[in-house]
Parts: sequence; structure tokens; C-alpha cells
Amino acid sequence: MIDIFFNLSRRRMLQGMGALAATTLLPSGILPAFAETPANQTFQALSSLLTGRSQLPSDFSQALHAAFTKIDGQFPQKVARLSQWISDHSVPAAQIKSRLAADSSLSDLSGLPSLILTGWYLGVAGSGDQAICVAYYDALANREVSSVLNPPTYAFGAYGSWSAKPQ
Repeated sequence: MIDIFFNLSRRRMLQGMGALAATTLLPSGILPAFAETPANQTFQALSSLLTGRSQLPSDFSQALHAAFTKIDGQFPQKVARLSQWISDHSVPAAQIKSRLAADSSLSDLSGLPSLILTGWYLGVAGSGDQAICVAYYDALANREVSSVLNPPTYAFGAYGSWSAKPQ
């Protein structure tokens, strides 16, 4: 696999990069969209319940779901079990944490709501060495304050623009 990268000529690499860049000029809808699997739909529905938002970006949702699944191969099954339990017991979002803690048969799911919310609000799936950054600007914590604050980036403005007193 690594030999493939070393055997590529500069010309082939530039051609490939050019072709990839050209796809951004195509109208959206020509290229196939990501497959919306039942696992992604379940994750999206659970995320909507936990965040209290009816509309969440599907690309962010798919990336977050993929990152959690990469960290924990059982993540889709855990999400399905939690969603089924919430549905079966008609648990309101505000009571999920306390009712999960009280049900010893679901001890492996007790941290799942917090994990999912952390992913949505911070844009990071997992923690420590396994953490995967999925989003920064689009993380819900930054979206909440976007009318007043811009999340800091290295490309915020010209050099020294940060030193001017806000108006």
C-alpha cells in the first residue's frame, strides 16, 4: 500500500488533485450523497432528542457517527439499544441520565448520552488518545454563540486584527 504512494509521479499526483478540485465545481446532486443507513437515522433521531433540536446537519451527524463507530465498533448497537429503551419506557430527555443510572441492566449505556452530547457540542468524538475531531466551527457550542462571537481560528483576519478593541 505504501509503495503506491512512492511510485506516483508528481504529474499523476497533480492530475488527481486537479480532478478532485474540479468536483467542487459540479452542481450538488450530481454526485451521490452518503448512504443514509438505519444506524445513521437512529443516531440522528437520538441526537435530536438529546440536543433538543429538530434539525441537525446530516453531514456532521454522519461524520460524528462514523468517528464514534471507529472508536467503538459496538457504538451503532449501543445507540439502537438506548433508542429502543427510551422508546419502550417513554423516557423524556430530561430524565434519561437519572433513569439510566437507576437501571443496572443498562450500565454499559449510562455514559452514552453524555458522550453523544459532547460530540455534538464540542465537535470531538471520544477522549484522550482516541479522540477524533469531527468539527470545530460547526460544533453546536460555537453555533450557540455565533450571533455574538466568531470561533477563533488561525485565518480570522489580518495579522493583528485581534488587537483592535471590539465595538
